Amino acid sequence: MKVKSLFISDVHIGSKGCNAKELLEILKGYEPDRLFIVGDFIDGWKLQRRHYWTQDYTNLIRKILSYSKNGTEIFYVTGNHDDFLRKYGQIQFGNITLVDYIVYNGYYVTHGDKFDGVVQLGWLAHIGSFFYEFAMDFDRLMKKFGVRRSLSHMLKTKVKDAVKFITNFENALVREANKYGCKGVICGHIHKPEDRYIDGVRYMNCGDWLENNSYIIEDVEGDFELILNKTIE
Repeated sequence: MKVKSLFISDVHIGSKGCNAKELLEILKGYEPDRLFIVGDFIDGWKLQRRHYWTQDYTNLIRKILSYSKNGTEIFYVTGNHDDFLRKYGQIQFGNITLVDYIVYNGYYVTHGDKFDGVVQLGWLAHIGSFFYEFAMDFDRLMKKFGVRRSLSHMLKTKVKDAVKFITNFENALVREANKYGCKGVICGHIHKPEDRYIDGVRYMNCGDWLENNSYIIEDVEGDFELILNKTIE
């Protein structure tokens, strides 16, 4: 399927919960003019603690490189889990451009971690990442026994403080989009796919490839759409 742009976020290569194989199958179905990787494609935090790599990860990277070889422009927007790339600033390798954020077609595109007060504390964010990975491992174990409830999903969406955090996060990004005179924002980071208007600004969150397997496309007419491939209840 031919599209102008494809947006993915929070793949977390290096995490055991990464659905790289499923993402690869999705990418095979698209021919984008531009691919935006909206942060946390590589989970440097987890790879730093222990090495975990699969053939699916290699196959996924090969597919993205084949996109570049065939003329697709690729914009890698850095996130907090791959923040080791930020020290290089904005650089370009052929059709691949590394950026901290980018304004594209009236949308402010950023991972979003810089608008998360917990991440700015550093050590607290790493603790949160550890417990989130534990919840994901627990979910996989429960699935083997036929239990479909997601502990990680519940922790993010059912706790009152988490809901308050998400609201603050969304509002902060909308304000930033306004600063750049943008009509919308496209982000990731909180693993919550979303497409709605906040104070007249379109807020779109790509979601993730750990639980939701969601992404955003810009079709040939220039219309943006959030695709919810799979959501865990």
